[in-house]
Amino acid sequence: MSLNVVTDTLTSQFAAIGGVMLLAGILPFVASWMLDGIVQVLRRNGPKLFLMGLGFTVLAGGAGYFALQYGLGVHGVPVDSTSAMTTLAQTILMFTIPLALIAFVIRTVKLLAKSR
Repeated sequence: MSLNVVTDTLTSQFAAIGGVMLLAGILPFVASWMLDGIVQVLRRNGPKLFLMGLGFTVLAGGAGYFALQYGLGVHGVPVDSTSAMTTLAQTILMFTIPLALIAFVIRTVKLLAKSR
């Protein structure tokens, strides 16, 4: 096995793991920030937070998608890598989605309590 094949494989694996971390680890929290923006728009406080949340959601989602596609699209990546990345993403999402929703609810309750 040549050194080039090893470096290509390692680079692709790091890219795929980075993509999974962006999509499954960071994106739910960024999306909950976008939900805060929706709350602000409904409260007539302007769309600034919503647009920032939307921008970061698109940025994190796009970067994660392209990193994952690059990582899994390199020639010679084992088929097991795809199933491993899916399992990793499902495991991370099992924790990040509830945590992001809890954080959103806490921020919304604090906002409503502060405005009284």
